[in-house]
Amino acid sequence: MTQAKSFPRGGVYPPDSSERSRSEPVTNAAVPSRAVVSMSQHAGIPAECLVRPGDLVREGMMIGRAPGPRSAHVHSPIPGRVVEVTETAGPGGERCPAVAIELGGEFDRSGRSSAEREWRELSRFDLLGKIQSAGIVDLGGPFLPAHLPLASQPGETVALLAANGVESDPSLSCVSVLLREKPRQIVEGIAVARKLLAPSRTVLAVGEADRHLVPAFERAVDEAREQIEITVVSARYPQGDAQQLAATLLDGDRADSSAGRRQRRGAADRPADRRVVVLAAATLFAVYEAVALDKPLIERMVTVSGSIVRRPRNLKARIGTRIDELFDECGGLTAPAGAIVLGGLMTGRAVDSPDAPLTKTIGGVIALSAQEARVPRERPCIGCGRCIDACPWGLVPARLYKLVAHDRIAAALEEGLAECSECGCCAFACPSRIPLAHGLGRGKTAGARA
Repeated sequence: MTQAKSFPRGGVYPPDSSERSRSEPVTNAAVPSRAVVSMSQHAGIPAECLVRPGDLVREGMMIGRAPGPRSAHVHSPIPGRVVEVTETAGPGGERCPAVAIELGGEFDRSGRSSAEREWRELSRFDLLGKIQSAGIVDLGGPFLPAHLPLASQPGETVALLAANGVESDPSLSCVSVLLREKPRQIVEGIAVARKLLAPSRTVLAVGEADRHLVPAFERAVDEAREQIEITVVSARYPQGDAQQLAATLLDGDRADSSAGRRQRRGAADRPADRRVVVLAAATLFAVYEAVALDKPLIERMVTVSGSIVRRPRNLKARIGTRIDELFDECGGLTAPAGAIVLGGLMTGRAVDSPDAPLTKTIGGVIALSAQEARVPRERPCIGCGRCIDACPWGLVPARLYKLVAHDRIAAALEEGLAECSECGCCAFACPSRIPLAHGLGRGKTAGARA
C-alpha cells in the first residue's frame, strides 16, 4: 500500500475518538421550534440585521446583509415570526447581535423535491453571485465568504485547486460522513470551482481513514467528466489545515513549505499571492446546493459526540438550533457535562451554557465528563523541545508563551506569534501540561487589539 503523503514538518497523532460517530448513519435533526440566528457567522464584522420583532420570515429568507467583504449574508433557517433581536456568543466567544425566530407557517423547501438546475452555461459573474447570495463561508475555516477565493483575478493562474476532504480534528467525523453520503454532489461543487478558477491542477484529498471512499469518488469523477485527482493523505494532525494540505499536495514545491523555513500563514488571503485555493468539502457541497438548487446555507453537518453522549452521531441540523437540542437528538447525556466544547477537542472552545446556538462555524459539539474536563496540573517547563518538534509552523512555542506571559507581545509578534494557527500540537506534546496554545491565542488577541 502506498504511504500516504503528509506535510513537511511537525504535527502529532492525537487519539482518534471519531469512530463511534463515524459508524452511525446521518440523522436529520428536528427543526427547532425556536431558532437563534447569529449575525456573526463569518470572519468579518457582523451582518446588518434586516428584520425587527414581529416580522414574518420565510425559510431561506435573507435576514442579515453582509456589510463588508469578509462578511456573509445570513438567512432564516425556518419560517416563522421574529420574536426578538438579541445577543449571542460569536465565533470567538464575543457577544454579537442575533435574531430569535419562532417556528410557524409553511416551509418553502423542506419536504419538497427540488430539481437540479443546469449551471454550466452560466457566466462566472452569475455563478459567483449565486454563491455570495447564498451566504456560504468556507466551512473548514477561517470562515471567509466562499466567493472570495473563487473570484480569481484577470490574468491570474491558479496552480492548484484542492478540495479538502480531511477531518479538521480527530474527534470529528462530519467530513468523513459527508464524503460517504454525497460524493456526486461534492464532485459537482468541485466542477463549479473549476469553471470559476480554471486551475492547472485539481485534487480531492481524503484522509487515510476514508481511503475506502476513493472508488466512489473515482466513479463520480468519471461520470462528471472532470479532471480531478484523488489523493490519500496522512492521518497526522493538523493535516486538515488548509496550508498544511497545500504543502502536502505541492510536495515541497513552495519555498516556504520546506522543513528549514517557517511557513507564512495568510498568504492565500491576498489575491496577488493566491496560486493555491483550498476549499473544504463541506464548502463545495454548499456551493453545489447554491448553484444547482438555489439553496442558501441554512443547515450543516455537525458531529455530536463525547464519552457521555448516549448515541454519538452526525446530524444535519438547522443553523440556530440549540446545542442541548442536538444532544437530545442523540439520546441525551449519561451524566452531567463537565464541559461542552464547540468544534474539535484540539482547537474548540468551551461554552458556559448548552443553550448556545449552532452556527455555520461549528462542525462539532463535544460533551466531556467532569473528570475529562479537569484541567491538568501545570508544571514548570523542562526545556525538552517537544513543542518545537511538534509545531508545524517552525515556531518556538515555549519561548512565545513566556513572552506573552510577560506582556512582551511586540517581541512575540516579531518571533512569529501571528503565524501560530492555535492548532494545539504544542500543548498536546508538552509533558509539563503547559497550556501553550491557549496562551499563544491570548497573545494573538492582545496583539490584534494593540
